[in-house]
Amino acid sequence: MNVIDMSGRSPAQKQGLLSQLVVPRPIAMITTLDPDGGVNVAPYSYYMPVSGEPPLIAVTIGAQREATSEPKDTWLNIERTGEFVVNVTTAELAEHIEAVAREYPRGVSEMDVAAWRSVPSQVVDTPSLADSPAHLECRVHEVIDRGDHTSCFSGVHIVLAEVVCITTDDSLMSAPGRVDPTRVRAVGRMGFPWFVTAGEDSIFHQERVSYAELDRAARSAN
Repeated sequence: MNVIDMSGRSPAQKQGLLSQLVVPRPIAMITTLDPDGGVNVAPYSYYMPVSGEPPLIAVTIGAQREATSEPKDTWLNIERTGEFVVNVTTAELAEHIEAVAREYPRGVSEMDVAAWRSVPSQVVDTPSLADSPAHLECRVHEVIDRGDHTSCFSGVHIVLAEVVCITTDDSLMSAPGRVDPTRVRAVGRMGFPWFVTAGEDSIFHQERVSYAELDRAARSAN
């Protein structure tokens, strides 16, 4: 058995260990609006659903870039506008995930780099990504700051956001208001530099049987 002592390791090493074992992680391909009205897009894999009422999600955004001490563009845009869109990262977007993750100088459009297109959202002002088949339009509910904000592997903004509207392509739906998860072909983040796609060979299902049902079946059998 390997025992990995976290003490004495750098923040980057600690985060690397977490990222290699907390897998696979869904990737939020987040679009935001910059001050000039341009669309910024970046992938975030520290991302999860939180609750059904209110319908909240959580995204962890680093407090600063890796190459410089400047804040990330995504955070600056969210802080200013109070909204963003999570575009579900699917196999259709897989080719350009790392390309749009690069820390470009301000003014460089990741949308142009990936040749992606935007489409107006239904409720928020921030456009959605036309190349993604599903979009979660979000408004910031609460921000929780943690860690050392002078370190890109420590300081974070944990953004709790309310999903105010969801749009999906018809191809993902099994019935009105119901998504068929087997059709999403979602891409998950593994430990760097690996990803995984949810496809026919990698997904399986199990029926959920409650204890009450098991108990009734056992009583009937006896």
